[in-house]
Amino acid sequence: MKLFLLLISLLNTCIFVFGKQNAGVAPTVKNIAYGDHEKEKMNFWRYESEGPVGVLLDIHGGGWMGGKKDESKRPSQLQKGYHIASISYPLVNEGGRQPQMLHAALRAVQFLRYKAKEWNINPSRIVATGGSAGGCSSLLVALHDDIANPKSKDPVERQSSRIAGALVAGAQTTMNPFMIKERIGETTFGNPMPYKPFGAETIDELTSNWEEYKNLVQQCSPLNHLTKDDPPLHLFYNVNREFPLFADDTEAMVSTLTQLGVEVRADASASSIEVDGCGGHLPPATGRLDVRQSGTTGRFVMPMLALGSGRYVLDGDPQLRNR
Repeated sequence: MKLFLLLISLLNTCIFVFGKQNAGVAPTVKNIAYGDHEKEKMNFWRYESEGPVGVLLDIHGGGWMGGKKDESKRPSQLQKGYHIASISYPLVNEGGRQPQMLHAALRAVQFLRYKAKEWNINPSRIVATGGSAGGCSSLLVALHDDIANPKSKDPVERQSSRIAGALVAGAQTTMNPFMIKERIGETTFGNPMPYKPFGAETIDELTSNWEEYKNLVQQCSPLNHLTKDDPPLHLFYNVNREFPLFADDTEAMVSTLTQLGVEVRADASASSIEVDGCGGHLPPATGRLDVRQSGTTGRFVMPMLALGSGRYVLDGDPQLRNR
């Protein structure tokens, strides 16, 4: 049943959702540097208005390990009465480590304030949003003390890093491994986010050398920054969420969609699969599609192929052929 629901979700996304890169609106300002690191880039979608309006700062998830900023937005997302910004930042899989991710998120807020006049931003209405690690970074920005340095030679650093609120989904509220183990359980440590962003190769290395890592982990734990003067927060958790099962059937579906020209990003370490939809139009192609032993993949892919204009041979393992 889990795989069935996952495949339904993937196919619905592919067929009916306008994908980020295939049918979206490009940024008004693309890949502008908001900091010195090569990954500190921002995309900005401007909402046209007479007076200044707020901005929603989108911080992507991926366990601080991977992921990428949005490169396009659906038209409906840009009609809400506010600007949207999406950022990339240093990632563990590319040599980054904390507190680079935290500092990048704070810097992004300061940069938006620096651009307030030019981009028609109301600097008192900046809200951060994100899921998972992006949600954790959003909470950290919302709860962190102001890092503005009025005497800095850098005009961006003179700006306040405080925001009006945060809207997050599935965000980590603490990175303390002992609290995580007590409240959630050790299965969480199957994901490297609780230790790799802090420079440890395993959870045992982190916990065995806790005094070495303690200050950095606490610095990156939202709960450690919580005070009564913090802005409003909205935290959403789907307690019935079923993470994608990375089994052979799932891999068959991902492989088949990729062969069809649909962009799929599967990250087992982050328990996530992202599909950039094709707006109901499969890219023209031909070839043999191997669904392995996954009858579920075959049954759903066959009608989907009717959307395309290519010639395909749908095949699988001998066991599937004999069904």
